Amino acid sequence: MRYVVNMKKKNIHAVRLGRLGGKAGTGKAKARTSDQARRASLARFKNKAFTLIELLVVIGIIALLLGIIIPSYNNIMEKAKVTKAKAEVKNLETAFKGYLDIYRVWPSDWSDGPINGVIFTALRQNPTDPDTDNPQRIPFYEFTSFTNTSMDQTTAWDVWSTPSDPTTWQTYRVMFDKNYNNQIDALSDVYRSVIVYSVGKNRQDEQGGGDDIASWK
Repeated sequence: MRYVVNMKKKNIHAVRLGRLGGKAGTGKAKARTSDQARRASLARFKNKAFTLIELLVVIGIIALLLGIIIPSYNNIMEKAKVTKAKAEVKNLETAFKGYLDIYRVWPSDWSDGPINGVIFTALRQNPTDPDTDNPQRIPFYEFTSFTNTSMDQTTAWDVWSTPSDPTTWQTYRVMFDKNYNNQIDALSDVYRSVIVYSVGKNRQDEQGGGDDIASWK
């Protein structure tokens, strides 16, 4: 009976040695396990990593999307400027007509061309403005203000003016019917007491032609 028990103990000891992969745990099993783990980790890394072709495909897709989005964004912004310019030139024309309704005459120092500081001051007429061509101090128009201090708000800048870039500064243009016959002298086919227009994106004064944004169109 004692012999059987001893044999069982030896068998148990042999099984334990077999599981360790050698005598009394020589470390070979541990080495194999560590090597297998490294190989498995490398295999997983290779499966997760991008190949060069995949990277090029992703870059190509991004470039394609940018090529579609950027022109669309620019077109949207240009259309928004055109819409704003149309509204502003019509509102300015209404403001000038309001001035004429009140004072019945155009000031002698008002001339066709860019809306200068004198005209701007008369239409805006803040309490601190000098009392010149608008003695009743009526605010006929509220002009757009610019947050960039390099572009002071002393005249009617159009929508294509960039405050930080003086080379883009343009004002709205105005033409008056100084003969009071309801016709603009410079444009024989335009019958109004006053007209206003923007020089447009090309910033060229075409007197309402080309890409100009005109109040009478």
